Amino acid sequence: MTPAPARPHAESALVGGAVQADALSCVWQAPFDGLARAAREAGVPMSRVVVLLPYAALAIEARRAWAARQRQAAGLAPRFTTPRDWAAALAPWQPGSDDISHDMARDALVAAAWIERVVPARQDTGLRRELVARLVDAARQLAPLAAAQAPERRAAWAEERRAALAAAGGSASAQWESLVANLAVTWAGSSAYITDALWSPFAAPGADADLLLSLPGHHTDPLGEALLAHWGPRAGRLAWSAPAEAAPRVWACEDFEAEARAAAACAIAHLNAGRAPVALIANDRLLTRRASALLVGAGVRLRDETGWKLSTTRAAASLMALLRAADARASTDEVLDWLKLAPAFPPQAVEALERRLRQKGVARWAAVSMDWREADIDAQRAELQAARPLLHWLKDTAQALERSGQWAPLQADEAGRQLIGVLRLGEGAHELDGLGEAAAGPRGAARWSLAAFGAWVRDVLEGAVFQPTVAGAPQVIVLPLQQRLGRRVAAVVAPGCDERHLSASPEPDSAWTAVQRELLGLPDREALARAAASAWAHLFAGAPVDALWRRHDAGEALLPSPFIDGCHESAAESLLDPRLVAAGGTPRPRASAPALLPERLSASAYDDLRTCPYRFFARRQLRLDEVDELDAEPDQGDLGNWLHEVLKRFHEARGDERPGEDADRAAMDALAGVVAMEMGLGDDVQAGGFLPYRAQWPALREAYLHWLWPHEAEGWRFVAAEAEREQRAGRWTLHGRLDRIDARRDLDENAEGDESFVIDHKTESRARTEARVKEPLEDTQLGFYAALLPARRLRAAYLSIVDARGERDEPAKLIEQTEVLMARDAIVQGLVNDLERVAGGAAMLALGEGAACDFCAARGLCRKDFWQPVAGDVAGDGEGEP
Repeated sequence: MTPAPARPHAESALVGGAVQADALSCVWQAPFDGLARAAREAGVPMSRVVVLLPYAALAIEARRAWAARQRQAAGLAPRFTTPRDWAAALAPWQPGSDDISHDMARDALVAAAWIERVVPARQDTGLRRELVARLVDAARQLAPLAAAQAPERRAAWAEERRAALAAAGGSASAQWESLVANLAVTWAGSSAYITDALWSPFAAPGADADLLLSLPGHHTDPLGEALLAHWGPRAGRLAWSAPAEAAPRVWACEDFEAEARAAAACAIAHLNAGRAPVALIANDRLLTRRASALLVGAGVRLRDETGWKLSTTRAAASLMALLRAADARASTDEVLDWLKLAPAFPPQAVEALERRLRQKGVARWAAVSMDWREADIDAQRAELQAARPLLHWLKDTAQALERSGQWAPLQADEAGRQLIGVLRLGEGAHELDGLGEAAAGPRGAARWSLAAFGAWVRDVLEGAVFQPTVAGAPQVIVLPLQQRLGRRVAAVVAPGCDERHLSASPEPDSAWTAVQRELLGLPDREALARAAASAWAHLFAGAPVDALWRRHDAGEALLPSPFIDGCHESAAESLLDPRLVAAGGTPRPRASAPALLPERLSASAYDDLRTCPYRFFARRQLRLDEVDELDAEPDQGDLGNWLHEVLKRFHEARGDERPGEDADRAAMDALAGVVAMEMGLGDDVQAGGFLPYRAQWPALREAYLHWLWPHEAEGWRFVAAEAEREQRAGRWTLHGRLDRIDARRDLDENAEGDESFVIDHKTESRARTEARVKEPLEDTQLGFYAALLPARRLRAAYLSIVDARGERDEPAKLIEQTEVLMARDAIVQGLVNDLERVAGGAAMLALGEGAACDFCAARGLCRKDFWQPVAGDVAGDGEGEP
């Protein structure tokens, strides 16, 4: 079931206007009455009154509500603003080189300078990065407390707090936590703030205003309280209207997806009823994002005031792809990801390169053949691999983006423009010059590695918030619960009202202990609980509220939030449009596509046709197949490919020479290492995963050589390895790559030419290899390979090479198909007959059974697990099937 499509009436804003205006007047009635009374008692005109609000978006609502209240009255309005906006209007401000700016690009550098001053350089880089992140977070929490101190008093405040923390002590295991706490206090106490202008003569009582009033939010504002005390009798505090007691409509959902759909359905129902805008409360960010996506998909204009991390945008993905690909140890997937996002590289060439790399299974870019690489790829990567100062990184990265064609799309994208500005890429790099100098002391420009620069970029993008613009008036506004206060909305939808995402007693930040919070003046659990209760109470300010919660989340049971516990609840399924679907299975597929029949077939392709005609149809005619993973852990397939390549090079270099046992061992060992490195199995990333297979190498080498020497003593000589061969069979061409071809000259003068031997190497279990040759006509591979060598004197076998340590039988054993000539003729004749029938339009039925279906790539297409049983429709019963 899905939400009904949005059908908001054109006049919905007008229909809801009266409701909204009435709600707005009720919310602002008490604050405005208090404002008028305070101005009257002080004898101050409204134009000389400043009202401090808890957040900027509330200023627009306050001005609108005041205009509605004073519609018939003359005179100027009071100034509704936040402390930050008031200070910015009084005096322009630029953060100093060591100030807390709430700009992650700057703050991370300043925090790193503080850490560098006290933490030895030899400390682990991961630890230092974690300390920087924690210091930035802790300092930002203390910044409002420090800003509430007059600038001349701030250093003393910091000293008092450090002394209090030292007196409180701490365990020896909390060494790093204590270090971060003390550095955070020092940094916050030494920083200047944009609101420092409010302590200057420009904002003194009587200078810019004659009366200062504060209308607080749910949380106590330290700066607002300090300014009220500073202004003394010329200041006052306003209070919000008491919230009306009301109960929400509670909807119980089963899981995450059901709750997201129900939330979207509630919002759409309000819009269709003429109630706009609707506030969507972001208790659970992930859930809100999903509900928002559903609403946007239904055509709703949505504005998200909470935003989302800049790191999750396509622009950030484009930049990070470049930095990951530039690493000298980059995987093939990482380089391909960058090439796909870089317009400078033709898409067709990138697709062709990717197909080739996936077919070969080359996991590390360093192992890619130089013949396959475009010269400019490695040239661009190399330009970002050397260490350099940060300012050079920012300029060089911008140039690299221009060369790869990524710069123009970033500038054309809203998130891309913000990314360029946040990181100061290109011309803005000078803004970060000299940051943290006072904290770290004099030092030269530090040289950053690519890894360090990439980590800094990730931190900055994680700390930046992206809010896309919306054309036209929004119909749904995503808000934090605390910012519902005073907002003009016609309805409220609050998903995520469960015990985890809407607690009545929120957990304080774990970076501080309860004792530290008390000493520093940070809000404790009781203060957070009062703020949560106040925010919930003001949720009902003149608008209907839908509260939703889910019973299960990722398999874990949830309970409703205490705020809605005990309320009557309804099943959320009633919100959704039911779509009745008749129960029943899927008919068995009967495909037919003679026009798509390939002209060239390999052994594996014909094996697909024999095993399951529908698999052949899906994989060989429609060419649908799973994409090979490039960066997966090494497995048995990598062992087989590695061993094949080692043996191929060994015999091609050795030829007909017999240098001796020790020389053969040495040559194979040398080749094993070289091939492993070329395949990316010997580098720092993949070597660990390939180690168990490398441990088998001595046993595999000895097994092979002890088979090879007697085999050669019988007169067999190496002819070719990985040999490409093809033959005609009727209208079709058979092709394949033979692991090895040997030959032996017969001493009998009446013999018809040399005897050929087709050998296919197998590293699978011995039992599985032996099972292949039990029924000659069931073994497609050797019979097909024999057809590629139309010799009259021909033998074919599997060379089973297994780890001798776990094998009681011979570690290398030749398992021969003794009836290979008969199997060859039968397979060729059967292949021609089968393909003729397919070309004639025979139905391609899904006939696979057992192991053939367990790991079949086409299983999801044939829908075998959902087949509908039909009388007479059984395997082999279709007319004309192969």
